[in-house]
Amino acid sequence: MSIISKIITGGKAHKSRFHDEKGNLIDLGGFIYLPHCLATTLARVSIGYRPVLPWLGYRAIKHLEKLLQPNWNMLEWGSGMSTLWFAQRVQNLTSIEDYQPWYDKVKLTLDKVQNVDYQLKTGNDYFTLDNYLDRTFDFILIDGSERGNCAKTAITKIKRGGYIYLDNSDKHSTSEGGDTRIAEQTLLNAVKEKGGEALYFVDLVPTYLAVNQGMLVKL
Repeated sequence: MSIISKIITGGKAHKSRFHDEKGNLIDLGGFIYLPHCLATTLARVSIGYRPVLPWLGYRAIKHLEKLLQPNWNMLEWGSGMSTLWFAQRVQNLTSIEDYQPWYDKVKLTLDKVQNVDYQLKTGNDYFTLDNYLDRTFDFILIDGSERGNCAKTAITKIKRGGYIYLDNSDKHSTSEGGDTRIAEQTLLNAVKEKGGEALYFVDLVPTYLAVNQGMLVKL
């Protein structure tokens, strides 16, 4: 297989690296981010470098940068460089991780960050937030495990008019479906019930040469 074929081929889940798992092809506007995507992918693979950016689609990042407010309370399931990036843009960030080795690694980068409550939770504790009042958060990011259960919890914990972002909303798109399909449908049902809005992003992401889909809902 030639190097060009290796670059373009998407593997079992993708028609190509420029399609998401639902089969959506990135539009021409998304290719403007290809040079940065390639550069950061090479940096990650060669020297382990990751920029302080969420592992989300480029235009989703751009949209969120305008949307986030410095007085917001935020929750994220799944942590990483996104934790640092979001902490710089909101007042308080609760970040929940369920994988001990990754938690220990990310925790080292958060020692001097004052506005992050970084928690290691497993089992049902991961997605059950009984110690938080309903309608606590302005923005919630679902980018970890148990996405279906996290979506159900997020709906109760988001403020009226708040936003929930489901990353990788194209995953598990086989005929059998999967956890992400449950999460997406749960959020779409909430949008319909509450008269909210849903916006999709199909984009390349930093540090990994592939296209994914993300969904932002306003409830």
